[in-house]
Order: sequence, then structure tokens, then C-alpha cells
Amino acid sequence: MSRSDGRRKLGRLLVIGGAEDPDEKDMTILPRLVEMAGGKRARVIVCSSPSEDPHDKVRTYEKLFRKLGVAEVIPAPITERGQAAEPGLLEGLERATAVFFTGGDQLRLTALVAGTQFCERVRERLFGQGLVVAGTSAGAAAMSGVMIIGGRSEGTVRRADVALAPGLGYWRDTVVDTHFNQRGRPNRLFTIFAHNPQVLGIGIDENTAIEVEPGTRFTVLGEGAVMVLGGSVTHTNAPDAGDDDTLALTDALVHILPDGYGFDLKRSRPILPGGDEVERPGPGELTPSRVAREQQRAG
Repeated sequence: MSRSDGRRKLGRLLVIGGAEDPDEKDMTILPRLVEMAGGKRARVIVCSSPSEDPHDKVRTYEKLFRKLGVAEVIPAPITERGQAAEPGLLEGLERATAVFFTGGDQLRLTALVAGTQFCERVRERLFGQGLVVAGTSAGAAAMSGVMIIGGRSEGTVRRADVALAPGLGYWRDTVVDTHFNQRGRPNRLFTIFAHNPQVLGIGIDENTAIEVEPGTRFTVLGEGAVMVLGGSVTHTNAPDAGDDDTLALTDALVHILPDGYGFDLKRSRPILPGGDEVERPGPGELTPSRVAREQQRAG
């Protein structure tokens, strides 16, 4: 699935909406990560910097990955930026086949890791040596160039209802939101999209993930849904709206994709489980609403 350019090999992302594999007897997402990383030969770094108790978080995931039969779990409970340059950790990164960022607080993660030797080497290996980079909840939100760090689920489509900060930038031109429908977060993506329709908005439910081939496509796995927000916006009042003003947004496209569906990142089109792309309706094709209007006129 990874593509090569000479000796360079593009890795993949596994972006998880949080609360993955609640039943350890019937796990699907973490086993897929292990499979992507080499199965029994997988060597996984667990970076638990987002957590308030990073050592406990490492122990939790080490137990799960050991249960799945990986060859090695490399702990990275980074709590000081200097630790991200320690020789032992960087040596571990060189032999790792996957890096996994846990949940917690995405601002804590970027404050401790962004711009460090560890962070930049992860980027180099992702885009040049086939490294798998995964994250759940806060670890998933931090994947994008700009990340959501807060917002009110009971809010509406207003600038005041979402807060942003720079992310790790492993997946550019996207914004990822997690625990999506469980915590009522669609308004956050709509607000961001109104201000920058060039960005692809992606909301991922709990126990749901997307496997991403950067720049090419992604595929959904898990029990929930993924919402993709795109389209050519024809109008928004965002340039003139105040923080507490409700935003207007017209001709945005929303795709709801469950397990097995995918998305073509080059063409911005959903992909059916069989692999066929959903074609755009032609300008002359009648939608159901248009059919109804034509029938009313004819009657």
C-alpha cells in the first residue's frame, strides 16, 4: 500500500477517534495498527506525552500491544522537551516500525514534542522510510497542521465556539476532530470550514479510525462513522463576522462514511467499499428535489 520513489518509501497514518477497542476480547483498531507496522515484527513507540500520567498510559498500551504479539514496545513518556533528544529514544525511533501518540491533551503534546529531534525524525521517517504514525483522541487531533484544542458542543457555528492551535503537521491541509458525534462536535468543523474552505474537515467517531495514504486516499474502519466536510463554498459571511456572530456557509459538501468506505484525497470524492468512486452528478442530472419541482410545474 505504501508507494516508493527510488529508495524513499511513504509511510501511512492511522488516525483514531478515541475510546478505541473498549472490549479487549474483540479489538479491531489496535490489531490493524500492529498489522500495518509489521505484525509479529512490529516495534512500536508509545508516546504518552498528552497524558497527565504518561508512565501509567505507557503501561496500559504496552500491555495491549504485548497481547497483540508485537516484537517490541518502546516507551516514550516524554515529560520534558529535553527528553525528546535523548540518544536512547532516538535510537529506538530508528528501529521502530510505528509511533503511537496516546490521548490526553493535544496542547501538552505539542508543547513537549513539536520541533524536537524526535518530532522531526518521525516526520522524516514517515515521508521517507515507510514509518507508520498513529494517534488516538488528542494524539489524532495533533496530526494536522492546525488542531482543535477546545470548543463548546452546545454552541453554534460561531468563531467563539472553537479554539485552534498549531499541530504537529504530519497531515497538512486537514483539521481532525475526535469523539465526534458522541460529544456533539459537528459545529466545530463547520466553523473552521467557513473560515478556510481549502482545509478538509474530518470528524471521527469513537472506536473508529481512518487509515491514510498521505496525498492519496484514506479508508474507514471501526464501529462508528467519519464525517468529511469539503466542497466549493459559494458564500460565507466569515470575513466580516464577529466572534459571537452566527456564520453563514453555503454549498459545503458533507460525506458520512462508515466502515469499509474510503475517500480519494486527490479528487475529494468518497469511495465505495468495492473500490468504486462515487461520481459527481452532472449539471443536467435531476436530483430528487429538482424532480419534485419539475412535477409541480408540470401539474
